[in-house]
Amino acid sequence: MRNGKEDIRRILHKIENHESLAGVDLRNLYLTCMDFSNLDLRRANFEGCRLAHAIMDGSDLSGANLANTNLTNTSFKNSVLSGALFEGAVVGQADFSGAKGLSFDAKRYLKSKGAAGL
Repeated sequence: MRNGKEDIRRILHKIENHESLAGVDLRNLYLTCMDFSNLDLRRANFEGCRLAHAIMDGSDLSGANLANTNLTNTSFKNSVLSGALFEGAVVGQADFSGAKGLSFDAKRYLKSKGAAGL
């Protein structure tokens, strides 16, 4: 999906109905305070998004691109994060309690940037 007006409506509809967003392109969108809990977000591209205060609890973000995103105060409780990219992400006070699949290097990076629950 591209970032056109119709695509945004379709994406919001899928979020509301808890449908899969695997592989979706959400680059550079303002998605602050959105509830993505328990969604299939495998390989989703969030690069450059503003996701501050979002809820990703219980979601599968395996292979997702979260590079250069603002994840301040975002909750990733019990999410699957195998292979997720966080390079350049702002993660102050993001909660990763119970998150699964984070590599040692990813955990070290997230801790160094102020993430919690690791």
